[in-house]
Amino acid sequence: MDISVIQGIQILRIAVAVWVFLFVYALFMWRSNNHKQFGLYRELDGFLKKAPVCRNWYQQMQSRLNRYGAGFHYGRRIGPVNYFLIRLVLLMTGIVVIGKLSVELGIVSGLALFFLPDVLLMYMNKKDNEKMLPEIKLIYHTMEIQIKAGVYVMDALVECYGGVSHNRLKAALLDLAGDVAVHADVYEALEDFQAKFDNAHINALCVTIYQALESGQAVELLRDLGEQVKDMEQLVLAGKKASLDRSLTFYQLGILTVLLGLTLYVCIVQMLGVAVEL
Repeated sequence: MDISVIQGIQILRIAVAVWVFLFVYALFMWRSNNHKQFGLYRELDGFLKKAPVCRNWYQQMQSRLNRYGAGFHYGRRIGPVNYFLIRLVLLMTGIVVIGKLSVELGIVSGLALFFLPDVLLMYMNKKDNEKMLPEIKLIYHTMEIQIKAGVYVMDALVECYGGVSHNRLKAALLDLAGDVAVHADVYEALEDFQAKFDNAHINALCVTIYQALESGQAVELLRDLGEQVKDMEQLVLAGKKASLDRSLTFYQLGILTVLLGLTLYVCIVQMLGVAVEL
């Protein structure tokens, strides 16, 4: 390899190492609540949020983080800027650490680490959706009963807060109640509630409520959606059971393999002992 290329790679590694050190130091200062150290960061965040060139990226990233529940999984302070910086540090860390073995392997590892937060976020959101199925089914059932009793549709949705145990869904319902009470704009409040999830069942619930606000008819739709959620819950449980059965089969095969290996080893040792005596 050309000497200038090698020198360039070494300079890049040193620069990346310095950047990683500065970022880790900044995180430490953040944890110490020394907010004066982050005046520049807040200015940068505000600039990107309002700048015409970056505004669309900022809004799309913020919307994505909200839909996948990043605030619950990565902390409430997570935002488009620091989320991107964390991914950038992971990219550089992979290049620096793994790049000592191989430049190509370092680049591949860095790219894998760069996309790792997104992959984990989508996985955790999927698990959230599965855990929320019983809660959503309960919301459908509760709203159906309350609407039949003459309760206003939005009041029926807000009152479901007390029966929900999933933290993410419960916090969203609490925010919905606050938005309705403060702003008195049910459509905007419902839109904000829907934007906090990437969940087909919650989207269907919000569409049903929109229709109910327009027409006043929602009981039959809620009953049908409740049955769909019930069927989906059964499918998820069946999938978990099948996964558990596969795991048990794998463990049984592993134990059987170990036992067969030990038996074969004992047989070979005995055969060799007999052959030596002869």
